[in-house]
Amino acid sequence: MGALLKGWGYVPDHILSSPALRARMTADLIAAAVHHPASGIEIKGDLYEEGTEGLISTVHDLDDRWHRVYLVGHNPDLTDFINDLSGAGISHLPTTGIAILEFQVDAWVHIMKGSAHLLRFEYPKGHPNGS
Repeated sequence: MGALLKGWGYVPDHILSSPALRARMTADLIAAAVHHPASGIEIKGDLYEEGTEGLISTVHDLDDRWHRVYLVGHNPDLTDFINDLSGAGISHLPTTGIAILEFQVDAWVHIMKGSAHLLRFEYPKGHPNGS
């Protein structure tokens, strides 16, 4: 999935990952695919079982110099987060699924429920080679 992100030109300014081992491993694999240094992955406890409010709080704390940020976390929190922000109605974000949200705000702190547009929703089983 990291190769898809790179191919689409969605290279991150920053990557945040849950402290859970599987999330960190996924973040490392994606970072390698998009040529983001693994040492630059920030581990955030708010991405682990903190619900939508924890995810929004994490986003509000982002540095406004960053324009594209990856969040690597867990369900059902990520699915709820995507739906709350975009109204997309996704039933489930599969493992290593990608949801690309676009915001028309000038600072991360202005992100709130209903402020996003879902640009892409992709997952491994939707691609022949699973990448």
